[in-house]
Amino acid sequence: MSRRGIRLAKWFIANMNTTAKTVRLIFNPTAGAIQRAPSLIEQVLAALRTAGLSAEAQATTCAGHATELARQAVAENVDVVLVCGGDGTVNEAAQSLVGTNTALAIFPGGTANVLVQELRLPRTPEKLAALIADGNLRTISVGRAVKPDAGWQRYFLLMAGIGVDATIVQSVNPQLKKRAGIGAYLASGLEFLARLPLTPFSLDFNGKRHESTFTVISNAASYAVWFTLAPEAKLDDDQLDVCVFNSRSRLAYLGYAFLSMLGGQHAHSPGVIYQPADAIKANSNDTALVQLDGEVVGHLPMRFDIVPQSLRVIAPQP
Repeated sequence: MSRRGIRLAKWFIANMNTTAKTVRLIFNPTAGAIQRAPSLIEQVLAALRTAGLSAEAQATTCAGHATELARQAVAENVDVVLVCGGDGTVNEAAQSLVGTNTALAIFPGGTANVLVQELRLPRTPEKLAALIADGNLRTISVGRAVKPDAGWQRYFLLMAGIGVDATIVQSVNPQLKKRAGIGAYLASGLEFLARLPLTPFSLDFNGKRHESTFTVISNAASYAVWFTLAPEAKLDDDQLDVCVFNSRSRLAYLGYAFLSMLGGQHAHSPGVIYQPADAIKANSNDTALVQLDGEVVGHLPMRFDIVPQSLRVIAPQP
């Protein structure tokens, strides 16, 4: 072979695995950050392309649309689905990404952006684009909620909340949420405490039954902007952390909320059960609500388990 032929062969071998990553940007046009900065999506696209990535954007038009758009991206062998929206939009897209080779990336666009906080993700388009271009990947576990009687299942990345917090989420005023952001949840929470409409339910895990009025089944330590309800939970382990409350006292719940802001100190309080578990069953004779990653999805009964190491995410190593 000639020298020129050898050089061409070496170039081909060196470059055959370095094709540019393809990125599908899925965004929620009603997300707070996008409405405040209408040029944000173009800024993100520009940063991706400057970093050498092939990128295009698609807007969601209705609830559940992010799931369908992400499914299409997987079918087209897109390398990375980048979601710009709140934790609910991220959760929708993740439904189609679990168990696939397509990675999830996130740019904060919502009210709380809890997963961004948990993964320690950058908050500028340029830094996130660099993270994607450099191939910074983690594989995390996800939680799964199953409603056997309806043949229904849904994944959650952060938490499943039963009872109190799901009721608060359902009662949040959408217009107030647009204006006040996280303050809308605080207003709804204070209104809830004033009424205290508790719905009891039971949980079975680790061989025991527990009664509860509020339970969080966590895949991650972060719960909301100021609150940590599962201080020992980790995204990449093979278990869920269950925090069970069974109080009927306004003062007790105010105390738990304060202690949760101190790094999860509520977990050591009397009347609180905090344990790891890999499978949980929850039942209710009434209509206890369930939220997953901040979106109400229905009522009990449901069962919950962990799907280990099942989602690839763009993030720095822990």
